[in-house]
Formats: sequence, structure tokens, C-alpha cells
Amino acid sequence: MTYAAVISLTQCSPLGSLPSPRLPRNTSGKPEQRGGLSLNKTALNSFYILQDTAFRLALNVCLYTSNVKQHPRTCLKMYKWAPIENSLCLGIKRPNEEELSDSSDSKRECPINPDLIKKEIKEDDDEAGSSEEVWLKGFGLYSDDVTQQRNPPNAADISLNAFAEAVLESNMDFQCPVDQNGTSVFDVDKPFQPSAELVPPQCFGNRKLRFQSAWYADFPWLHYIPQLKAVLCFTCGKAETMGLLGSSRRRDSVFTAVGFSNWKKAREKFGSHQKSKSHEFATWKLMHALQNQKREAALEQQRKVRQAIPNACLNKLISALRFLIHRGHTFQSHELIEESLFELLKFLGQDSEMFRYWLTTNQNFTSPEIQYELIGLMSHEIISLITKDVNQGSVYYSVIINSINNADNHQLSLCLRYLDADMQPQEEFIGFLDPMEETGTFAANLILDLLDRHSLPVDLLRGVAFESTAFSSQCYIESCALLKQKQPLAMFVHCGMPSGSILARDCSHASHIFQQTLYSVNDLCKLFSKSTKYKFLLSEMALNPASETKQLCSSEWSVNLPLINTIIQHYGLIIQGLGEMETDLGVSGVQSHFLLQVFVEGNTLVCLLIMRSIMESLNILNMNLEDQNMLMSSTLQKVRMVKEILLRVQQDASVVDFLRQAEEVVTKLNLMPITIPPLRRWYRQDLELLNHHYPETKEDFFRNEYFKVLEAAISQLESKFHQQGFIDYCHLEDVLLCAGKGGESDSVIEEKLAILSKYPEFNVRMLKVQLEMFAHKNSYSSLSEAVSLYKSVSPEVKEFFGELGKFLKFLLIIPVGTNENEQGCSPFQRLRTLLKFTTTETRSSDVAVCYVNETRLDNLCLETVAHSFVRGI
Repeated sequence: MTYAAVISLTQCSPLGSLPSPRLPRNTSGKPEQRGGLSLNKTALNSFYILQDTAFRLALNVCLYTSNVKQHPRTCLKMYKWAPIENSLCLGIKRPNEEELSDSSDSKRECPINPDLIKKEIKEDDDEAGSSEEVWLKGFGLYSDDVTQQRNPPNAADISLNAFAEAVLESNMDFQCPVDQNGTSVFDVDKPFQPSAELVPPQCFGNRKLRFQSAWYADFPWLHYIPQLKAVLCFTCGKAETMGLLGSSRRRDSVFTAVGFSNWKKAREKFGSHQKSKSHEFATWKLMHALQNQKREAALEQQRKVRQAIPNACLNKLISALRFLIHRGHTFQSHELIEESLFELLKFLGQDSEMFRYWLTTNQNFTSPEIQYELIGLMSHEIISLITKDVNQGSVYYSVIINSINNADNHQLSLCLRYLDADMQPQEEFIGFLDPMEETGTFAANLILDLLDRHSLPVDLLRGVAFESTAFSSQCYIESCALLKQKQPLAMFVHCGMPSGSILARDCSHASHIFQQTLYSVNDLCKLFSKSTKYKFLLSEMALNPASETKQLCSSEWSVNLPLINTIIQHYGLIIQGLGEMETDLGVSGVQSHFLLQVFVEGNTLVCLLIMRSIMESLNILNMNLEDQNMLMSSTLQKVRMVKEILLRVQQDASVVDFLRQAEEVVTKLNLMPITIPPLRRWYRQDLELLNHHYPETKEDFFRNEYFKVLEAAISQLESKFHQQGFIDYCHLEDVLLCAGKGGESDSVIEEKLAILSKYPEFNVRMLKVQLEMFAHKNSYSSLSEAVSLYKSVSPEVKEFFGELGKFLKFLLIIPVGTNENEQGCSPFQRLRTLLKFTTTETRSSDVAVCYVNETRLDNLCLETVAHSFVRGI
């Protein structure tokens, strides 16, 4: 038998408590034969060898394992070997060998052989089977089939074989009993003590032993477990579950894991356990643990009470700052912002003495540094929510870029376009970028870095749109080249629909005198809009939504064709109004003086007449044609029409009529005569380089300037609306509207669909089949109608038209919106308002994000912002 088996047997059933075997004798005085097995002297020697071995093993464990220098008797008591110690102290004697033998041949002494004991201890597990049978035969407890027939086993007895097997296979670590839900039975606040009638009785024949409810009063730690049908010690089990009993010696497994159910000796065993050292130790540890928990709970509650006041005040401060952002007060100077915030906080603290006290003792929270830190945290949270919606709800996304010119530098505004769950395009402003260098490479690197910082994968970027004045030509080319290198699948288009007024502004940059005239008209609108007396003159300056398109992120530009007609018609009143306002003090008087000098010149009137003729041609871009549902195809048709008109005007350009009309008004209003402007130094150098001569007559001068503006307008149309990305988008739109309807041949459709062959997510052949099937069952004439029909079908049909769904999403994500889409985009309306009130200083990106995304700011969790502020994130 192995060492571990001996230790297990001796710990579970101390051999010292076993009675000495008495050999039954027959009438002849010889030992009785049972089941063909003779219990002879060898069996008794094996019994005493095992008893001596158990004692020596226990003594070695006491002396070497515990490493305590005490008396062996004390060590035996510590390790619960009292039966062996008592039996040894009482001096159990071996029976006389003469009594066990029936012949003189068998009479000889069998002394204890220590070597034999050590050999038996060191045997491995393979030899343990046969050795164990010898030991059990020596105990007189081994029985074969004959023995079982003579003596039927009692149901209450426990076989030593089963007991030894359970001990050898069991784990000596503590295992807390669990209930049906897999939780510990001690995970409760108080012991479970049901009525005594609910506890099953113990049956011994006709006798029944019942649990007594009175035991709960004498032993309040009793904890009944229905699964075990036994009771445990709630104090010891709770302490063990909480890990308070570090030493395994301070544990009574019967009352912590196994369970006690012998109601016959219940009161005796309960009292013994209650007086035991293990129970006293568990009670002491549990009492201190509960006291520590109460103390920690009280400290935590006190800490929460102390933090509740600053938390409430900080949330009120963030709410006040959010209100100032809504009203646009954060665009003011630092001093005005701090003053406005402090006054608002005092108003909010009228009904709260606690808040007023906190405000007076923490005035540094109203400083500009703290304000902008809180605004930065709110902006970061808003952008996180936007990027989360982009990553979760949309397959692709696009980027809209615009350049904003300030007094000392320029900034880039960045917007994201994505689709929500209803396939509605959403455009969100995510901030300004401040390029240190005015180059396309630096701007493109800033854009890519911003996308990377906000976890927006470049692989899903499908569209890049630039506003009309986003970059200079060279800067635009450099940025497009780098972005195409990073993402060749992105489609580069012009942002928004064409606008006649914006094109007139851009093409006026080709001529200094025309540029000065148009910008003077724009300044005149701003000046007269502040005057109550002359505001009615320019009442038509407001843009008509049906005839004009507002550019995304563009600065305020009020010049359009109706305004030019109004100024020409009321030119005399304009001169009179400027003369009266010139006498005013302040900025308005100075502005009126410089504008009056411009408008009293006859050259300004000539420029207005020429620009009116050009804008009449460009105004066709703002008109809706009969096939307005064709969307971008209609746009290209209007661009081609305007281009043809401008080419014809350029061939037959004549300024004689313009000069004649202008001279009549000059003579009538007594204005300055029409003359050739003086040659500027930089203009003279350009003429020398080009070998051109400065015009000698006013007809030649204005004809040359007229040609410059016409060429610039034609060039603007070419560069903005004849891009490869724009043309590819129109081809794909034609495929959607013509596939399956016989408008175009299959070869043309396949040629246009070949644009999608470079995109890995599309199956072009399957897409062509689904387009034909969808067009055969449905009738639509625009992208919006096709999307509405696709959204109205069932989910099973959508799954069948999977390629068509991806194709529609791809078309929707490209930022070439119509007038209706741009007019209904409220974030850009608020962005225009921000640009209107911040035209001189560098704009704060965090303030702009919070102000433009008004809805997200309202839904922002203030507790999250306050938590981030406290943690210093």
C-alpha cells in the first residue's frame, strides 16, 4: 500500500479506535473457517503491523511536517490522533500466540519487522491492489460471496472498500456545496432555518427521528441545506466562503461541506461544534470581517456624500456652458465668455445656497482654460458618437473638404457623409484643420491623420469632395494625388450643384476691375442690411431657394443676378444713400466713404452691365430642366448648354452697347467719366513678359477684360464638372435609370458597369441581372425613387437584391447632392452662421463641433463629460 493510501486511511478512520479482532472458534477450539478463508496468526500480525505503521506515520507527520518541538502526545492531539494515542498509552497488548495456534508447529513469534514496514509503505500503485486485499483480510473485514450469503449486509453499514476508494479518489481541498443554480449555499445574509415539519425525518425501522425547531434558538448558526438534507454551520461556512479561514486545520468539514444529519446525537454534536476552536475562530474572523465591511460601507457612503455636491455643481457648470454654446456666446473674447458664464452661474444659483458657496470657493472653474477644456471634452464625445455611427450603421463614407480664409491664415473644414439605418444620407461636421503649410500634400496628410485618430478606416472611403474654392489649382492637384495614392477606390467629385453666383465670383478673379466691382457689391449688401432707411432697396438680395444653391461651408456671398439688376435700376438711390451714410461716425461711415468712391466711377457701372450679361448665361445652371429627375445627367446637360452659350458670346463679344448704356447713366447722374484705369506696376511687368501692349482705348480695355472673365467661366465649368469622378458617377446613374428599360444597349451598359470592376465588393454580372429584374418589376425615374422602392420591399427580397442594395448605397454616399438635400442640411446652416460671426479670428474646432452639431450636443451625457474632466482625460 502506498504512503498516500495509508495516510488517507489513517486520517479517515484511525486505526487506534479499531477493536482487537476476536477470532471465533468452533467446538473443536480451532479457528472458524469463513468463506474458505482462514483468519490465522498472519492476519493478526498484519493488523498490528498496520496499527504500528499508522502511529509511526502520524508521529513523523507531527515532528517533520508541522515542525513543532512539542511532546509527541501533544502532536498527536493536534493532528486528531487521540484514539491511537489513548490506545498506545493504555498499552494494548498482543494476544498470546499460544491461544491462536492449534499445533505446536505453528507456534512461533512474529516480531515487527521495520524493514518490512518501510517496504510496504514504498510500494507503488500497481502493487497496491494485491497488498490491500492482504491488509483487509488481516482486519477480518474481507468477505466473499459465501460470507455475504451467510451474513446479509445492513443498509446502514458502510463498506470499507467503498470508503477507501472514495478517500483515495477524493480531493483534500475544501469544496463549498452549491445549489441548483451553481451558487454557494452561503451566499446569503442569514442562515436558512425552515420549520421542523419541512425537514425530512430519519427512519430506523419503525422509529423516526425528527429535527427540532428548538435547536434554532440554542444554536442560531444552524443552516439547513435541502439538497443535502442536512445542516451546516452558517458561521464556519460563511467564513470559509469569504476566505477568512487560512489554515485548513481550523475547519470542520462536517459542518462546512459534508453536512450533519444524525438527529439522534444532534444536540450533543451541535454543542461540541459550538465549543470547538474552529467555530470560535470562524466566529471571530467573521465578526471582524463584517465590522470592516460596515466601516468601509460607511466610509464609502461618506465619500459619496462629499462628492455629491461637487458633482452636482460641475454638472450645472457644464449645462451652463452648453447653453452658451447654443447661443453662440463662445465666439466672443475670453473676458466676455468668462463674464457671461459667471453671470449665468449666479442666476442658476439663486435657489441653491450650496451652489453659490461652491461657486465662490471655486472661481477657477469659470476661467477660460477650464471652459475650453470642458468644450474640448464635449467635442471629443460628439465626434466619438459620430464615428461610432459611421462604423456601425454605414458600409461606406465620404469626406467633404472646404477651405476657409481667415484674416491671418486659412483653415480646412472637414465633414463626413454616411448613410443611416434608413439609407438616408447624413452629413456631420467633425472640425477644422489648421495646416501649417499651404500645400496639398500637407492638407492631405492632415485629413488622413484625422481619419486615423477617429478610427475611420481609409478602406471604406468611397468619395472625396472639394468645395469650389477649397484649394488653388496646384494645391488641389497635390492633395488629390496623395489621397488617390492612399485610396484609389475613392471617387473625387465637386461638392454640390453648380451655382451661377459662385461661378461669377470665381471667374471675376481673372480681372482686377471686375473682382473689385463684385466684392464692392457684396460689401454694399452688408452695409445696407444694417441700415433701416436703405434696407428696402436691396430686399431682393435674399437668395431664392428655388433658383440658387447654397454652397457647403462657403462664406457669406450675397451677389446674384436679381441683386445686380436692383443696383443698376436704383443706381441713383445707391449713390444718395452712400453719401448720407458717409457722414456717420464709426465703421459704417468709413465703409460708406470707400464704397462711394467706387460707385461714383463710370467704370463700375460698365462692369456691372457686363457681369449682368455673363450671369444671365450662368443663371441657367440654377434652373430646373424638364428632366430634372435625371439628377447629375441633368447637371451635365446644363453645364454643356451654358458652355456653348459662353463660347458663342465669346465669338461675338462686343462692349459698345455696354459703354453706350453706361455713358447715358453717367451723364444723367453726373458720375465720373468712363476712362482707362491707370496701369499698375505689377500689370506693366506682366505685359512686358507677354509682349503685349496696354490698350489705348476704353473699348479695347473692357473687351480684353470681358474676354478674360468669359475664358475663366468656361475654364471653371471644365475643371469642376468635367472631372473623371463626376463623369463616372453620371455613367453609373445612367445605368441605374436605363438598365432593363431599353434606353441603352447591353454593350453600353456593360461598358459603364466596368467602372465597378475595380471594387472588390461588387459582382458586376450579378448586378446587371438584378438591375434588369428590378427595373422590370418597378418603375422609377430617379435615384431617390429607386431607393424608396428598394426600402419598401421585404427583408427577403432585399437579401435577394443584395448587389443592387450595395449599388444604391454607393451612389448615395457620393456627395453630389441636389438643391433639396443641401437646403435641408441643418448642420451646414449652423456652420454658415458660425462662419458669418467669425470672419476675422481663427475659429476653434472644438467650439465649432459643439455649435454645429446642436442635436448631438443636446443628447450628450453630461455625467460622462464630468467623469472625463475629473479623471483628466
